[in-house]
Amino acid sequence: MFPSPDGSAMDTSLLLDYISAYAFPTNSPAITQHLVFGISLGGHAAWHCILHDPRITTAIICIGCPDYTRLMADRARLSKLPTYTQSKPPGHTFVGSTDFPPGLVEAVKRHDPAGLFWSQLVDARPGQEHLYDVSSADKVGLAPLMARTLGNKRILNLSGGADKLVPYRCGEPFLTWLKKAVGEGGWFEQGGVVFEDIVFEGVGHEVPHAMVTELVRFVRESLEVETEMTVGKRGSRESRI
Repeated sequence: MFPSPDGSAMDTSLLLDYISAYAFPTNSPAITQHLVFGISLGGHAAWHCILHDPRITTAIICIGCPDYTRLMADRARLSKLPTYTQSKPPGHTFVGSTDFPPGLVEAVKRHDPAGLFWSQLVDARPGQEHLYDVSSADKVGLAPLMARTLGNKRILNLSGGADKLVPYRCGEPFLTWLKKAVGEGGWFEQGGVVFEDIVFEGVGHEVPHAMVTELVRFVRESLEVETEMTVGKRGSRESRI
């Protein structure tokens, strides 16, 4: 499953390389901003897009998950996979097993949000990273990584509180950790990250009208921010897609 969102993000970046040449060969209007929106598996891909392509400045993730390892471990538990159940405690050796092999572990560390950032933590135990404060030693690797991948970007995360396919609880530890990092008083507060995390109680793995309303609001605000920055830098409004 993991190559699907990862590959989708790569395809998206490839598309951005060439879309202006096809759509606007005279460079009028000019493309000045890229936003990404994904639902479910597309939501996983949207996380990859916002992290790994500096041209994408806004992401709306709908019923996706930023912690692939925790999501797959939960599914292994529900499926009663022997690689999950036949250890003490259950799940202790699932990561690195034949169902979640070392090659996948390394890929997750390179591309998945939780895997990427938490792999930089020095002393945290696997699976418990969110319980630890970010130390000075952690910041040596984390600060430049956060600046490169998330600096001055905008993210809206929309989840269903009753979603059984992609339960909010699987992403909650990382989402809480990220909100603490980029929020008021957080160690990365000055990074310019705008992060909203909205859970719709009673909503399953679906996209109700209320989610769409928040999506439209966030896109509008993101476009307004870009317009203000363009006017501020150049003194006049330019054509923008």
